[in-house]
Amino acid sequence: MEHCRFGRADYRSFWRRHIRHCPVWLAVVGAVLLHGPASGSDLSVCIDKSSPAAAMDHKLAEAVAKNQGVNLVVHTFDGSGGDDGFNLKQFKLLADTECHLILGFPVEASRENVPSGLMVTAPYGRIGFVLVTSRSIKGDSLATLPQATEVAVTYDTMPNLYFVDHPNIQASIFQTDAETIGTLMDHKVKAAMVWRPTAVNYIVNHRDAHDFAFHELNEPHAKWDLVALYDARGAASAILFDKGVSDLGVSGQINAVLDPYATPERNPVVLASADAAKLPVLTPVADTSAGSSPPALYTADQATAGKQKFADNCSQCHGDNLEGMAGPALKGKLFASPKAGYHVGDIFTIVSQNMPSTQPGSLAHDDYVQIMAFLLQQNGYPSGSTPLAFDTAAASKVPLIYNGN
Repeated sequence: MEHCRFGRADYRSFWRRHIRHCPVWLAVVGAVLLHGPASGSDLSVCIDKSSPAAAMDHKLAEAVAKNQGVNLVVHTFDGSGGDDGFNLKQFKLLADTECHLILGFPVEASRENVPSGLMVTAPYGRIGFVLVTSRSIKGDSLATLPQATEVAVTYDTMPNLYFVDHPNIQASIFQTDAETIGTLMDHKVKAAMVWRPTAVNYIVNHRDAHDFAFHELNEPHAKWDLVALYDARGAASAILFDKGVSDLGVSGQINAVLDPYATPERNPVVLASADAAKLPVLTPVADTSAGSSPPALYTADQATAGKQKFADNCSQCHGDNLEGMAGPALKGKLFASPKAGYHVGDIFTIVSQNMPSTQPGSLAHDDYVQIMAFLLQQNGYPSGSTPLAFDTAAASKVPLIYNGN
């Protein structure tokens, strides 16, 4: 699990670009008994060894087990899933067969990304994307960075959406987090937006760590809650876990356990000068599928042309029918959910700046507009007499909600 990427239909949509809809496989690679033989009173947890915050998850599990006076059994698994990805359904299998709690799962306020059939503990940490800046630059938020500041971001991650609302900054897009953070540390750019645990692993222990400052991002979908997943079999462990986390919070020990990867959810610690009280509250957009008809944003000719452009440039990753393959599905209730709060402009920003994956932003403006028209058509938006324009699509605040059956 590297960092949260755009997309919500499978597990890597939440961490890495979390963006694979590939054949599912599971790699549970072993169990480590830390505090004695297994028994009915053990705290049995699964931890993703590929997560940049895996060490934090281990520390938390150990602290809770010690606080509650129980044995700890840790099962490790590979949440990256290799080339085939790691599907959300595999978490149910983990909970059924390997452990009672799966630590370190990031969820948003809507909780819509919780895998089917599972429940979540109370949030124990706040995690998300951060703005990392060189100390030589003024500004501790996107809005206060100097005009024309180049900000590095990783391809297809959520921060790609933030440039539309901050014309004072310019995107410098890289394929991997290593490239994004490396560009910052080599002082080729003055700022970068990255998943906090990943940035910590690259920067905090580096000899030049003092040259950089971390700042909270007060942007939509930038902040996530950390929870543990469980099913009915793990209900008793979930109660014990919540009690242990609560006790650690009361004693103040939770701060040292989560630092520097996350902050306590109940009392967030601000990394720099951002005001925690001003963090945005995400509000689900209106669900047009419940009554009112969706607006006509494009012409039929644009959608027809977009179907071919999609086949030529997108289908190899997203499937001939937008069902998802190496990339996420681009059609349906999971892709366009009212709870997620995405708008047409958000999706178009990702399409026009990050696609195709081999050459982001390389297509003509008309090509991107036509592809977006096709996506809208496939998600139940009607055609009209007024063509969709590039600037209109980029600025559109029309909710993107699946209107099909």
